[in-house]
Amino acid sequence: MASRMMVNGMVVLEKIIMADTYTKRLQGLLGRKGLEDKEGMMIVPCNSIHTYRMKFPIDVLFVDRDNIVVKVLRDFRPGRMGPFVFKSHFVMEAEAGTFAGIEKGDKLEFK
Repeated sequence: MASRMMVNGMVVLEKIIMADTYTKRLQGLLGRKGLEDKEGMMIVPCNSIHTYRMKFPIDVLFVDRDNIVVKVLRDFRPGRMGPFVFKSHFVMEAEAGTFAGIEKGDKLEFK
């Protein structure tokens, strides 16, 4: 399992929490008061998210099977339903502001 996420040679996340089972995907970030610096969650498979019952805003990257970002949501507030992103294979979530500078078309690397 990858422990860090990089974009354009820069480390963006140092710790990745995997949500790769039905139960883990269902739980997601619900119940957490926040994340540590450079910590994020990978939800796979995933092409839509919500922030109902969450306690903090997040940045969201929808990513295809080639690790290319197909949609970015910034400062996505609690209590909202996100879009359905047909091309998305997985989603990366982190505290709002973590994915500043990452744009649609960027390629993610995992090490």
